[in-house]
Amino acid sequence: MTTQLAGHCHCRSVRVILEPGRPVAELPLRACQCSFCRTRGALTTSDPAAHLFVEAAPGSLNRYRFGQKITDFLLCAECGTYVAAVSETPAGVMGVVNVRGVDLAGFEGRTPDPMIYDEETADQRLARRQDRWMPVVVVEVQPSI
Repeated sequence: MTTQLAGHCHCRSVRVILEPGRPVAELPLRACQCSFCRTRGALTTSDPAAHLFVEAAPGSLNRYRFGQKITDFLLCAECGTYVAAVSETPAGVMGVVNVRGVDLAGFEGRTPDPMIYDEETADQRLARRQDRWMPVVVVEVQPSI
């Protein structure tokens, strides 16, 4: 597919481009039930056939790890928006994008699937991510908005 969805954090220091591998209406929409995602109202999507590009102005991207400490939650250092989450897997860097945080079009009015991952081991979590998440490229450059 050649469709691109573009979004950005509140202050526009971090931009995302999602190249979905299928129509947006077919992409999953998830609401993780961990305290981090719940308190931010995060709604995420991913698709192994998609690609996610994250552009951040130099110095404007913070990485936060909690829980099992195998995932970097990408936060804008300027406005605090939760943009995406990425993990290193045997297949490379894989991730999800917070469609609500970066205001990606096409997900409005949809009911997300609530997800609970509390009982997963680190190995199970990485296997699930390798299976469901998408390749991600993160670069620090001036976003081209």
